[in-house]
Amino acid sequence: MSDLPPYKTPRPPAEVFPGRAVTLAEPLPPAPQVTPAEGGWAAITVLGLQNLVSALAIARGLPLGLALLLSFVSTVLVFLLLMRRTAAALFRDSRWRTPPALGTALGTFALAFVASRAALIFVLSVWPRSAQTVPEFLSKGTDVWVLLLAAGFLIPLAEEVAFRGVLMRGLERARGPLLAALLSSLLFGLAHGAPAQVIAILPLAWLMARAVQHSGSLWTSVSVHILNNALAVGLGSFLQGRDLGALGGDLSGVKIPVSLGLAGLLVAGAALAIGTLWLRPRPVAAVDRQVPVWTLSTVLLIVLVLAAVALSTAPLFSPTGRFTGL
Repeated sequence: MSDLPPYKTPRPPAEVFPGRAVTLAEPLPPAPQVTPAEGGWAAITVLGLQNLVSALAIARGLPLGLALLLSFVSTVLVFLLLMRRTAAALFRDSRWRTPPALGTALGTFALAFVASRAALIFVLSVWPRSAQTVPEFLSKGTDVWVLLLAAGFLIPLAEEVAFRGVLMRGLERARGPLLAALLSSLLFGLAHGAPAQVIAILPLAWLMARAVQHSGSLWTSVSVHILNNALAVGLGSFLQGRDLGALGGDLSGVKIPVSLGLAGLLVAGAALAIGTLWLRPRPVAAVDRQVPVWTLSTVLLIVLVLAAVALSTAPLFSPTGRFTGL
């Protein structure tokens, strides 16, 4: 040991660069953290503009794909111009800057696909008329490609940013990962309005939330959401106009035995259990319970999603029993 050269301490910058004024780089300020209130406003912005702008565009005679594309552009502009602090927090969040875990995304999609479709089979077996409220995303001509771009890729990105990127992140800060995943998933599912669609979306929403917490990347859930929507829109466009009997049009005419529905419920439960045990959340920062959860935006968001469910469900109890749209 005595043969080793003596340890030399690092030379100060003034000796390394003589005659030059050397200043050390100042540490970057801490990244802003989103709050549940900001998450609520982000979700309201996405849901409100997505429905309002697309409805106005369709009323003007624009095709569905172009209407949804305009709603996405409007949402992005409002988010970047009017919610700058929230956008800054999102862009500096490690989950935004971490690439997706592709293996996790594919596994999550497989489990979510099985769970959501099995849950839908259960709902249709016990409540066949609920299929009347499921909206169809169909178009024709060149707008089919615009619809695939908007509904299959861009709308999922906007929804993931709002619900998993901002709302869930704010709830994690205030109440921890479990409640954050539960509440954001429940609100996301209810926001779809139609009862059958809500039941089918809830397993997907839960597993996407867990996938984000497990992988540490928002892009993991974005990938899952895009796979789900692109498959649904693409398959719907491919099957449009084909004579498929009971597979097309009104699914309420399909008689699904209750026994098959119960089997679907078991399959959905098994897929959810596997996904929940597998997608364990990473450790997060300490929970700050002083951050309020029940703010104006979160309460308003709850009211809006419950109103969407009520409006979508009401036609099922009308004398005609026909769904005429929202």
